[in-house]
Amino acid sequence: MSAKPELTQVERDKLTINPDFDFKNDIAQRSLDDIPPNELAMFKWSGIYQQLQRGFFMMRLRIPGGLVNADQLDKIADIADAFAQGQICITTRMTVQFHWLRKDDLWKIHEEVAKVALDSKNACGDVTRNVVTCPLQGVCPHEIGDVRETIMTIAEDRELKDEQRNFPRKHKISINGCGRACGQTLMNDQSWHPVKRGGETGWRYYAGGGLGARPFMAKLIFDWVPADLVLKVTQAAAEVYRRHGNRRVRAFARLKFIVDQLGVQNFTDAVLGVLRERNVGGIERIERATGLANIERIFLDGQSVIPQRQAGMNTVRVMISRSEMSGKDAHLFAQWAREFGNGTLMFTARQNMQFRFVPDANVQPLLDKIHAAGFSTEGFERLPDMVACVGTTVCNLAVGDTPNAYKRLMTELASDTKLAAEVGHIKIHLNGCPNSCAQHWIADLGLRGMRKEMPAGSEEGFEICVGGGLDDAGHIGRPLVEVPTVELVPTVRRILGIYVEQRASREEKFSQFARRIGTERFAELLGKLLATTAPVNALNLKLQPIFDEAVAWAE
Repeated sequence: MSAKPELTQVERDKLTINPDFDFKNDIAQRSLDDIPPNELAMFKWSGIYQQLQRGFFMMRLRIPGGLVNADQLDKIADIADAFAQGQICITTRMTVQFHWLRKDDLWKIHEEVAKVALDSKNACGDVTRNVVTCPLQGVCPHEIGDVRETIMTIAEDRELKDEQRNFPRKHKISINGCGRACGQTLMNDQSWHPVKRGGETGWRYYAGGGLGARPFMAKLIFDWVPADLVLKVTQAAAEVYRRHGNRRVRAFARLKFIVDQLGVQNFTDAVLGVLRERNVGGIERIERATGLANIERIFLDGQSVIPQRQAGMNTVRVMISRSEMSGKDAHLFAQWAREFGNGTLMFTARQNMQFRFVPDANVQPLLDKIHAAGFSTEGFERLPDMVACVGTTVCNLAVGDTPNAYKRLMTELASDTKLAAEVGHIKIHLNGCPNSCAQHWIADLGLRGMRKEMPAGSEEGFEICVGGGLDDAGHIGRPLVEVPTVELVPTVRRILGIYVEQRASREEKFSQFARRIGTERFAELLGKLLATTAPVNALNLKLQPIFDEAVAWAE
């Protein structure tokens, strides 16, 4: 075996810089010029990134499962008004982030959120990120028991939260209430959902999902894990990742590459091996997967009010335009949650808000308040329900102006009620770069910002992908066409028109149609050249030498 290679600068920084900065007595006392770039980069472990604009920062909170109470939302609103230009951004991982923060105010925000049992620890960085779940966790009529305890057990576990803070890259976990796609089971590093067998409830376990520039769908690893071993398996898989993840090339560092290269059986052996090392009892009760992932379609399809499994109670959904709301709006939501519900709300992965435990008699009064304040409760899982990243406005990585593209699509397409009615169920996601924060790979119609080469240089454009989804064994969107931004809206309109004209029936969803006819035929109907890029996986990137080096390094 060759000698271990020298650590990269990032890996040296993670070993030598304490990520738990004293923002009050240290960072606030230094000028920005006196803080080295590698220290600034380690702010991520406290949920903080530098913005595109020098001197300003973004902070993301950690809100397991997206569930907040009215007092917490009031505090979030207060922070936005005091430090973040009055704005709150809902993320695709069911939490919120603030932009335009000053360095010397970061410690004040940490102190304020702590007053309502919130924090920003591990909201970014090479750590276990905010644990996500279903949008109706705890109230869904399809949920197999309440999985909240499992969410919090994993989110607050000392090993995962406090000790495993040096993964090769980020590590994402999803805990879902059933085997439907609502909780995005197949796009996370580790995912769980309960299953019933006889009178017992166990868990089904998946690993190796992830998007970014190289998307993978998770693989089914265990058909059955007893409830008392769910945390132990999660910890063991995280340890496999820590040992074997690629620490030389960050682009290939996610757990998905390990699962892909090892294969299901060898990855399963690795997890069981760690459990044996740790002398975990009862692992003989764990059952290996005997088939492939087979996730059911989501059941959400435009409902603004959803009857909960609790008799006489409802969840009321509110659409948040481009994921942004003001501190004033958040205060209103907190007030209405107390007045019309039980004081709890949820941030969803589609960047919207939900009121929970609204009694039947309070539904219409609440809807009246929502509509009077200018918010919509119509169009979920349809044209108006678009997901978008922050784009070039504040992000260092973005090359696409997603806020502008979102605005144009909303103004020129989503407001076309006739078109929206004809198209029906569709999810459009806009991403400003290949990193897929807005999850364009798993959308019916995903847009990725790019610089498109032109005779006189380059101009902003978008790659349009079609056919993504998280049902069955998962479907990664296939690139269809690349267009300059000026052609984006008419091209999307034509794509939707082709679907309406050519679908087998109104029951055939957009993604089903796109996958049935294929991108070559779709491009032919569109009258455009087929996009030349395509999703790639570890095998066709010939990563085996890199993977072998990472394994040798870890041993």
